[in-house]
Amino acid sequence: MLPALNMAGDVLLTDKVSPRRGWVGPGDVVLLLSPEDPRKIVAKRVLGMEGDEVTYPVDAGNSDATKTVVVS
Repeated sequence: MLPALNMAGDVLLTDKVSPRRGWVGPGDVVLLLSPEDPRKIVAKRVLGMEGDEVTYPVDAGNSDATKTVVVS
């Protein structure tokens, strides 16, 4: 899968109001501090909101097995 953002040349506009007002939904890109290294900012795409069921491949390269979780 190709990255959603190009490291060389893409421009990203952000705002701090949307998350505080609950205006974030599936498909949106959010920026957050990395849990592994709090000095880094990472970008992630929202797949589901609280109460949604999200299904994802367990090992996309080697099998068709999937796992479904409920977002909490």
